[in-house]
Amino acid sequence: MQPRSVIISVVNNKGGVGKTTTTCNLADALARKGKSVLVLDMDSQCNATSMLLGGERPNANTLFELLDPENTEVSPEQCVYPTFHENLHIIPNIDVTAALEVKLILNLPASFSVLRNNLRDFALKKFDVTIIDNPPNMGTFVICSLYASDFVIVPNDSGSKYSIEGLIRAVEFIKDVSKNANPDLKFLRLLITRLDKRTSISRAIMHQIREIFNPHDVFNTTIPINTTFQQAELHSKTIYKYAPKASGAAAYRKLATELISILENKT
Repeated sequence: MQPRSVIISVVNNKGGVGKTTTTCNLADALARKGKSVLVLDMDSQCNATSMLLGGERPNANTLFELLDPENTEVSPEQCVYPTFHENLHIIPNIDVTAALEVKLILNLPASFSVLRNNLRDFALKKFDVTIIDNPPNMGTFVICSLYASDFVIVPNDSGSKYSIEGLIRAVEFIKDVSKNANPDLKFLRLLITRLDKRTSISRAIMHQIREIFNPHDVFNTTIPINTTFQQAELHSKTIYKYAPKASGAAAYRKLATELISILENKT
């Protein structure tokens, strides 16, 4: 059965857990499986933009225009850029988007729906999967993403003993948004990242996650700790462009396969 098109936010209120790594490499893996994929860079640090555009950053027709409450001229079609990857496109970000937060806050609660109103119908019509890379917080931009999304993936660094509490808060926040604002939104899965099975802390945190959360709330696939990810990002490339035979590349291929299977059942 062909699943319907979906929009997925990648969210965690903690930095360094692999949100951008997951967004870009999962998107590339899905595209290589024949899915038409759009990445939306919601983080004004613009790391997803750099990775998928080879270090380039457009100056106009970006996410800024789609979030600006005063924009009446630029359409989502004008903000979509091809990447160096077949089947994979991006709506890039620029650093000045961070300054829009004040304008959005002054126009709450209507601002929370600005991305949904400007992007959702277009993305669902044109792409099989849209993945939104978010900043490391639960602020205005993340809430805008959650209002526009169908599902949420929460990556979690298995090497950090402080990650579990933040993980629980993130999942509770997602469920609150679903209950009170966006009934389309569903928590999809936790993704265990930076897993090093040689260390006791990684093994303990993975065990703790699987004890706390329902098995259906955690991806079977785990992402190993691998310096190749950092090396690829340093060169503004996904792991498939930099080291397609690396263990991390195999992990994201496996994750893409698992995700497709989950979406077929859920949609």
